Amino acid sequence: MRGRGYKATPQRVAILGALAAEQHQSLEEIRARCPGVGMVTVYRTLDLLGSLGLVRRLDLGDGARYEIAEDHHHHMICESCGDISEFEECPLDPARIPTREPGFEVRSHSVEVYGRCAECL
Repeated sequence: MRGRGYKATPQRVAILGALAAEQHQSLEEIRARCPGVGMVTVYRTLDLLGSLGLVRRLDLGDGARYEIAEDHHHHMICESCGDISEFEECPLDPARIPTREPGFEVRSHSVEVYGRCAECL
């Protein structure tokens, strides 16, 4: 944050700590880990951290979830129990993603696979 001109306030550090505690957290889960941080501050901080590329926002079928953006991976989501697991072998080659706009540069992508986990089969 500091390298990009933003202060590492106690609230921002607390939110990063909450995100580091567990992947795929909902806004409510993050807020519960930071009881001294106001809801508006949580929203604004998550937006800032997302724009800086430090946090990823995921939409996995049950509302927004957040994770630290430290590695490239994708998600498998169980439609029965909601369990989320990760996989790293990426089936997409970003250079082969068709773009409609000339000059569009693909910087990132995500893949979500929905099905049933072994426990729910």
